[in-house]
Amino acid sequence: INGGRDQIPLNDYQPDVVSRLAVIPSSTCHRRGGDIQDVSDDEKYKISLSPLAFASIFGFLGGWSHSICNKKFDVYTAMVSGHIINMSILLAEKQWKKALWRMSVIGSYFGGVASARSIELKCEESKTVDNNASATNPHFKIIAALVVVIFAIADKLEKTKIALLTFGYGLVYPSVSASLGGTITHLLTGHTTNVARLVGANKMRNKGMKTSVCILGSVITGGVFGINSLVVLGDDFPYFTLLGFLYAAVLLLL
Repeated sequence: INGGRDQIPLNDYQPDVVSRLAVIPSSTCHRRGGDIQDVSDDEKYKISLSPLAFASIFGFLGGWSHSICNKKFDVYTAMVSGHIINMSILLAEKQWKKALWRMSVIGSYFGGVASARSIELKCEESKTVDNNASATNPHFKIIAALVVVIFAIADKLEKTKIALLTFGYGLVYPSVSASLGGTITHLLTGHTTNVARLVGANKMRNKGMKTSVCILGSVITGGVFGINSLVVLGDDFPYFTLLGFLYAAVLLLL
């Protein structure tokens, strides 16, 4: 994640482009932790709400998911950095079984990301062959359906719950990131770095600050909401079934 370069912020685009049926052409911009960078034409998407609104929604859902998983399972399922570090420690300590479990979690996320990209490319090939195909992004419909099923199954199973959830988040977040021009909405180091660099540079009004602050605030809000929902609804509530439907609903708007 490149969170520190002071490049063209999201709001430098024309307001009418950003606010309604906004198009963030990845051929023009690519954002990491609040910044925008150049990318190629093969990652261009149209989205039906403000990009910042989408980033905030997925940030909220990510914070909710992180808090539930951390509280119930003492593990994160939408990020793999900690799993990689823990796996290396376990390998050094020759705790092969635990290291293998960490490796399976990493592999599940990897499989989700690879599957989402493969679905996307297959859909793009179909659209190329069929000139009458819809201008929307059909791969999000497929991913949304898979997420609903995977998250619902995960609520029912205990032994494979973490692997299923990790696979599901691998389907969701990298695809969302691509559709939002590269903005990472559930990993916070880049956004924290971006905010800190802008503060250090005394650029408090930099428009790129808005994106990072909104995503950080959304994740924190989602985390607080998630923990409060555990208190109110209890451990047996089908949280991931609900989250699956919410993710799917928002994905269908992309």
